[in-house]
Amino acid sequence: MIMDITGKDVLITAIEETVSELLDMMASIDESKINTVPYKDSWTAAQLSRHLTKSNYGMARAMCSKSKPADRDPGEKIAELKKTFLDFSRQLKSPDFVVPEEGPYEKQAAIAELNKSVKLLIENTNQADLTDLVDNLPLGPITKLEILHFVLYHLQRHLHQLKKISVALKNK
Repeated sequence: MIMDITGKDVLITAIEETVSELLDMMASIDESKINTVPYKDSWTAAQLSRHLTKSNYGMARAMCSKSKPADRDPGEKIAELKKTFLDFSRQLKSPDFVVPEEGPYEKQAAIAELNKSVKLLIENTNQADLTDLVDNLPLGPITKLEILHFVLYHLQRHLHQLKKISVALKNK
């Protein structure tokens, strides 16, 4: 399956809409609570933002990284990625390199950096061949098309988490 420009545009639009919702939610959280742990075994809202920022920068680099034409369907792993990342009943473990630092974080800086990471990702995506395969990621051999789906599902997963954090912080 070769991804046409319309497909890429639809994915980018979905990513932008999800990020917009994330940024609005981050902006709505009181500055004094942005670094507050909302419940046991949770990141703060600021740490969640930092995690997404680190992940997005990594995926932006992957879009420009050395790759080769896929010898399989470039969308083969999409369903698996969706199933994994949108299963909110499971807690997933992040690789160490995207685990956020303790903080504290400044709210506006965290929001700006998350926004900047997404802009770079989209910029790099627009220059990438989405059917190419990247070998050196924790997700295993993955196409750039699958990376873009990973980003979308990852953002959606953490939007769900941020909603829970926001509710918990209002009750603190």
